[in-house]
Amino acid sequence: MTNNKILIPMFFALAIVFGLLIGMFLDFPAKRLVLSENEAREEKIKQIIDYVDFEYVDQVNTDSLLDITITDLLRKLDPHSTYIPLEEVAANEESIKGSFEGIGIEFKIFRDTLAIVNVLEGGPSSEAGLKAGSRILFADNQRLFGEDISNNKIIGTLKGKSGTKVKLDIYNPMDKKRYEKTIKRGKVPIKSVITRFMLNDSVGYLKLVRFAETSASEVEGALKYLNAQGAERLIFDLRDNPGGLLSAARDISDEFLGKGELIVFTKDRKDARNEIYAKSKGLFEEGDVVILLNEGSASASEIVAGALQDNDRAFVIGRRSFGKGLVQEEMTLKDGSKIRLTTQRYYTPTGRSIQKPYEDYNQSNRYDSYRKTTVDSSRAFVTPKGKKVYGGGGIAPDFEVPFDTSKTASILYHFSMRVNFDDKSFSYVDINRSALAKYSKKSFIESFEVSEDILQFYFEKNVEKVKKLDAEILKILKLRIKSFIAYNLFDNGVYLESYSGQDPFVKKALEILTKR
Repeated sequence: MTNNKILIPMFFALAIVFGLLIGMFLDFPAKRLVLSENEAREEKIKQIIDYVDFEYVDQVNTDSLLDITITDLLRKLDPHSTYIPLEEVAANEESIKGSFEGIGIEFKIFRDTLAIVNVLEGGPSSEAGLKAGSRILFADNQRLFGEDISNNKIIGTLKGKSGTKVKLDIYNPMDKKRYEKTIKRGKVPIKSVITRFMLNDSVGYLKLVRFAETSASEVEGALKYLNAQGAERLIFDLRDNPGGLLSAARDISDEFLGKGELIVFTKDRKDARNEIYAKSKGLFEEGDVVILLNEGSASASEIVAGALQDNDRAFVIGRRSFGKGLVQEEMTLKDGSKIRLTTQRYYTPTGRSIQKPYEDYNQSNRYDSYRKTTVDSSRAFVTPKGKKVYGGGGIAPDFEVPFDTSKTASILYHFSMRVNFDDKSFSYVDINRSALAKYSKKSFIESFEVSEDILQFYFEKNVEKVKKLDAEILKILKLRIKSFIAYNLFDNGVYLESYSGQDPFVKKALEILTKR
């Protein structure tokens, strides 16, 4: 009897639960069971999409509509929470991984034709013997020349999974021959360190353009090279570096800081603090360091600069950095697309918030806003050695390099507007490639001179005006032309090395290091 009294309520309970479950699967809206607030929100979105799909007056691609909705939703949160559609996921991951799959060339569309500017070292095209200056006319019988050619079409045709093959129809202007070459696509490294060289007997220079999975090992290799060349002091160039992986920023900072020194800390919505410290013996813990920043330096660049500045390990030279101090966590959706959602904020070791106010993102001309580095004395922080550093978003430099508003700058700007230096330089190299082949990178930097014939090639009917320029301005103009030729003949690293003697940031850094 007792058992029956227990069983009867149990059967009633099971019957009620069973009835509720049946109700959930039958489409009776008035009796629909809402199990949670989250489910109700999901159901609302699904209903709206279904109504648009089946009832809207015109046919609509609701997948793309949903993508736009998600993008707008995340944009309402902050400037850096983003949605990555499935078709863009692979391209977004390439810069983080430090490699891509393709044939391994840098190219430009020159006079409606795909021209190879540089064959990337270690890539399939290099191994296959492709040469800079060659034109690719067809790839697997797809035309890659003409007025309708675009960068996207070229990239979509030449990139592909490692191991797949592509047949290229190539024309080489140097020998005026056309030939076919089948190339097996492969993994092509994307360099983070684009150059490292000695500016003089004791000062090394290192340029980092992103923070990817390979960046820390590349910086380590560059520091070993510079140490072997006798570098006792270093200029670390992070200008226009938009950032990347926090782990790369941590490991690179560790090369300069002593064990136990704070690199950065983060705070989440609950104000929980996560601190990241230097752990290992670095390759450049001794010797003066200068970091170069500008308004294009963001995120991980600001972490490294803030860590070294706040620990009295480096001077920062240039202009206030961008001010991106929000941490995004990447989350994968069921269809393979992704969102990057802001989950934390970055703070430098002294406690400065890197993030600038959102309203500053809407400035019509961000370069005007950074023309002078503003220092808010009410947001002063103090380093272990007593130096004041300033908050307010971004990293404020110790020594500023303002925008050049001089007569020199305006004249150079005037001529650069009248002449496309990049196209002219490619054309000059293209015509003179055989004669220029005698130069190594080193001999080009040391001995190549911009002659009057080269000035004539660039400026044509305006050449006499150019020759009458002030001697110092003409010298800078010639150096700029030489640097562009260096890029089209070699690579971006040789461009930077050629121009370093007149780079106002580098000149300021050398001035500061000389006084140390």
